Amino acid sequence: MSKPVKVLEMIASLTYGGSQAMIVNLCKAMDQKKVHCDFIIDHPELSGMADIIESLGSKIYVMPTFKGTNVREIKEAWDRFFTEHPDYQILHSHSRSYASLYLPIARKHGLKTVIHSHNTSNGKGIASLAKNVLQYPLRYQADQYIGCSREAGEWLFGEKIVNGDHFHVLNNAIDTDRFTFNRKIREEYRKMFGLTEEKVFIQVGRMDTQKNHLFMLETYAEYLKEDRNSHLFLVGNGELRQDIDRRISELDLVDHVTILEYRNDVEKLLQMADCFLMPSLFEGLSVAAVEAQATGIRCLLSNRCDENVNITGLCSFLPLEIPVWVEAMKEDFTLRRDTKEDIIKAGFDVHATAKWLEDFYGSIVE
Repeated sequence: MSKPVKVLEMIASLTYGGSQAMIVNLCKAMDQKKVHCDFIIDHPELSGMADIIESLGSKIYVMPTFKGTNVREIKEAWDRFFTEHPDYQILHSHSRSYASLYLPIARKHGLKTVIHSHNTSNGKGIASLAKNVLQYPLRYQADQYIGCSREAGEWLFGEKIVNGDHFHVLNNAIDTDRFTFNRKIREEYRKMFGLTEEKVFIQVGRMDTQKNHLFMLETYAEYLKEDRNSHLFLVGNGELRQDIDRRISELDLVDHVTILEYRNDVEKLLQMADCFLMPSLFEGLSVAAVEAQATGIRCLLSNRCDENVNITGLCSFLPLEIPVWVEAMKEDFTLRRDTKEDIIKAGFDVHATAKWLEDFYGSIVE
């Protein structure tokens, strides 16, 4: 029997982020006799999914964190790694910011390289400009290109790559069985958090500028003036956590906003909620929004999000104007429907997507 294809998945951190959770779930769903995935990270302090990865029999390798001034250290570390681990056949990078430094090194050592676009913007500021410069060479350095959508591919790789034979769309797939609505779980979790008749809003995502939590808090403060019988859950953590805590206090929202940090039971929290919120400043085809729709929940997203994510008709896309969001949040969200078949038909079930990725890996090393 032939050996499995050996793949390195560069995912930067093991936090419970959308793209990280997706690729871990895909690796779990693939036939381990055909594909074996190990993982590379450069932020070991964010290690929430380490136990899950190790339970798969996968290894986790730690590389130096890119600081902008340590290019030589990065290149030497990656070169040394591939010299010491010559059995890997594919490097699949989900981290784009400085991938242009290590993709050529992987190719020099004979690996097939795959670069994956999970977003449609770097945001604004000096850091985003630096990323734009570092990312441009990627379109000339990889063997294969993947995007969570065509739009994400065009943003990172350009139209020429996307229109060519080496670009592929890989849907941000989820485990539909896990996220299918379950009324028993809803009642159990509402009881756990002391909820009775409250309307529950939920925002899932790391606490950084992109996810726009501060806008959501300002909006919710306005909404509370008309409906005190409600609660907002923020699931995630990140660099803006202290700013968010401070703003919650300033807006007198302490009794109506709960921060849950990183969780491995997001599907159950979504069952508990009535409306999913995503006021992002920019967004690729969001895994979190697909997960929310799988539970049958209504979703309010900013009009900066990729509208291709609306695979069930449950999403509304709103301009980032507080009165517009407040009005939308007044809607009656009690109706819930089973969307499992919608998710599967749209191609977002993890098992079908894992089979595609398994075949893809096999094909590029033949």
